[in-house]
Amino acid sequence: MFRETVLLLLAAGSLLEGQAILARPEQLRYKPLAFEAPRTRDFVATLKNGISVYLAADAQGVPFVRLKVLIKGGRCLEPTGKEGLATLTGSQWRLGGTLSTPAEQLDERLEFLAGDIDSGLGDTSGTLAMQVMEKDLKEGLSLFMQVLLEPAFAQDRLDLAKQQARQSLQARNDQVPAIAKYQMGYLLNGAGHFTTTHMTAASLESITREDLRAFHRRLLHPGNLVLAVSGRFERQAMLALLNQTIGRIQPAKEARTSPQVPAPELVRVPGIYLVDKDVPQSMVQLALPGLRRTDPDWHAVVVMNQILGGGGFSSRLMKKLRSDEGLTYGVGTAFGQGAHWKGDFSCSLQTKNRSVAYALSLIFKDIERIKKEPVTDEELKVIKDAVVLGFPSDWSRRQAVVTRFAEEQLAGWPADWWVDYREKIQAVTKAEVQRVAQKYLDATQAVILVVGKASEAEAGDEKDHPGLLKEVAKLPLRHLPLRDPLTLRPLPDPKHASGKLPLR
Repeated sequence: MFRETVLLLLAAGSLLEGQAILARPEQLRYKPLAFEAPRTRDFVATLKNGISVYLAADAQGVPFVRLKVLIKGGRCLEPTGKEGLATLTGSQWRLGGTLSTPAEQLDERLEFLAGDIDSGLGDTSGTLAMQVMEKDLKEGLSLFMQVLLEPAFAQDRLDLAKQQARQSLQARNDQVPAIAKYQMGYLLNGAGHFTTTHMTAASLESITREDLRAFHRRLLHPGNLVLAVSGRFERQAMLALLNQTIGRIQPAKEARTSPQVPAPELVRVPGIYLVDKDVPQSMVQLALPGLRRTDPDWHAVVVMNQILGGGGFSSRLMKKLRSDEGLTYGVGTAFGQGAHWKGDFSCSLQTKNRSVAYALSLIFKDIERIKKEPVTDEELKVIKDAVVLGFPSDWSRRQAVVTRFAEEQLAGWPADWWVDYREKIQAVTKAEVQRVAQKYLDATQAVILVVGKASEAEAGDEKDHPGLLKEVAKLPLRHLPLRDPLTLRPLPDPKHASGKLPLR
């Protein structure tokens, strides 16, 4: 320890040699950061079957190779009555072994190689990823191709996964964040949208090994695949290897290019929705209609949101609700990027049941403030500098660069959208911040969900912060029942029998 300390002191001394010792940290001066955002053309190539691959070779890096196949498709493709099929297909794609290498042997071989293959499918996309040492690339890629092309979906492992999934379903109402997630989905997207057609006990029971095989065969089309490869390799040699393997994939009879992801059709009903759960703290979520990342207002919205609630401890809401009032450990806001339909503005926090009304009133006050008053010069500078100076860190790892490019293509975003991102952020003015706040922060369109002890949340804190929940905003207050964890049907709620679900 002493040796390391001496070395650090010597290093520090060498850096300061010839420089005056400054009185205060803010007197430090640094050279301007020179950083050019990576461009797609420097990384992309096309395999002979049309699959795009993004490559980042690092001849001096650690001796590993990372390969990720991004797959277009997921829950949005599940047949009615088979909810949960994508999740199970995604997990068992790797865990279920292959037709040539049983699951146990695959586990053992990858462990011996100090390598890894994992898989998963989400709402609209998924991944099959591999990491192996450079010296084991040939064998690792051979195992990877087995998993990609001929997964076995071993019955014993599928049975175990279904058993574990059922246990998770039974615990669906145990935690307020889980309740809030499915309830808010119904309020924003409706009961018939794929984002809210969750796995049930019946759908789980109906899923068979053949269902997983058929779902896999449907997805395995070159038009659904994009690759990201990084690590220690030579670019042309890697391209040749990929063309001999993944580049030979041709669509089978059952394969289909995944269609456009369907947007929700629900006409939302603004309001305050309360779900009764006997817990000491409520989960509070607020949503407003937003925009897509390609909208001309996007960069001004980013700056506005960072000032309001997206900038961590420097944001107004965090300072007010956490630092000044002590109502929560954290509060945050965000604008969804809207890859397939317009995203939403969202705000979330957890607070004591009796503090819900007061916390919401403070949120609405800050929303009105940023709409009515220009932000300060200092706020604008701090936030813009934070966004701009933090930008290079998002591109600091080669793996992150090629993965982002592959994700952007899979989602359909314009190529090189990030190249002028910092310039557009720096160009945002106070007037633009105020304009987009007025445009997108319309409290009359708010959908607010509160999951907590209803009687306390409604009554508020008479002692320190009087005010009723129904008085927070000019919005109707409705009670929503919990849903049966295995069927997701609304449970009887005798205390609020008249509550209606605005789901369709």
